[in-house]
This record gives sequence, C-alpha cells and structure tokens, in this order.
Amino acid sequence: MAEEPYHDKLFDHEYDGIREYDNPMPAWWVWMFVLSALFAFPYVLWYHIGNGPSILDALEAEQAAYAEKLLATYGDLSVDEPTILRMMEDENAMLAMKGLFKGKCSQCHLADGSGSVGPNLTDDHWKNVKGVTDIAEVIRTGITTKGMPAWGDQFTETQLVLVSSYVAHLRENPLPGKAPEGDPIPAWPAASAAGIDENAGE
Repeated sequence: MAEEPYHDKLFDHEYDGIREYDNPMPAWWVWMFVLSALFAFPYVLWYHIGNGPSILDALEAEQAAYAEKLLATYGDLSVDEPTILRMMEDENAMLAMKGLFKGKCSQCHLADGSGSVGPNLTDDHWKNVKGVTDIAEVIRTGITTKGMPAWGDQFTETQLVLVSSYVAHLRENPLPGKAPEGDPIPAWPAASAAGIDENAGE
C-alpha cells in the first residue's frame, strides 16, 4: 500500500476530540511572507531611523506646491494693514502658508508657533511688533542681534503679505509654549475696522 502524502497525515495531538491534518501553506504564500519580513528591515532603517521621507514630508511638499499655485491667483499684494488683515480671513491662504511657515520658521518658533529659540507667536506679548505691518517689517529685515534672519530677499511682496498674515493668524489660537516676551499689545483690528470691503473680489 502506497504511503499517504505527507500533507494528508494527521498530527498526533488531539484537542477536544479534534485531530488536525498537516496542510502546509502554499509555497508562494510562504515566500511572500519571508520577503515581506526581509523588506521590513531596510524599510524601518530608511523611513523610521534614516532620512527617508515621511507621510508628513509628502504632505508638506504637496502643501508647498499648492502654495505656489495659490500665489499666482492673488496677483501682486501690497504690504499694508488692510491687505494683511484681509488675507488672515482667507482659509486657503492660511492653509498654504502653514507649510511655508514650518519650512522656514519652525526651527526657532516651532511648527505651531509656540516658540523655542524664538518667541511664542501665539500669545499677546510681542517685542518688536505693535501692528500687523510691523510683522512684515521684521520678516523683511530680520533682527540680526537676536538671530532672526532677514527674509526680504527670499520672499516676493505677495509672499511677505501672506506669511505676515499667517503669523498674525497664529495669535488667534494661543498655545502654552514659551513664556511671554516683550509687552502686551492690543488685539488686531477687525478687517472691517481697517476699511476693507468684505465683498471685495466677489
């Protein structure tokens, strides 16, 4: 009598009256598992320990690309209080500037603006700012004695307006970050109080 195939043999153990056949997994499935396990090691080394791009990096790249396209739709913006205040209310612009702020400013102010080497931009205390146009001037010329670089030669006027609007916008959501520095200043005026037509551009 021919010996029964190995995979049709019953295991010797029994549990609750149930005996089990030895049915090995298909070879293709086993090799897929082995290759997946082997692939996991370089994946972890590159993406979790090394310099591989993360999902957040990909998101920031998309946001930066979106910001570039968005800038073209605004044309030339003037660095003045009404314009900066108006752009603060543009949700698309604020979303687009979030990636730019993180790329340029997070090293000193953290990605959420709560402050590290630089001051907390979400509270009511400011050292060199009394109004929103002062934000643009600080970004443009920098404060070299405090380590704040001048970005004027890297930003267009439109970018300067939008970044200033984003920095001013951070104050609307105070965060418990770095201790307050400088003097408290009044809240930014409402866009309507600055003489802005709310229906402009419609």
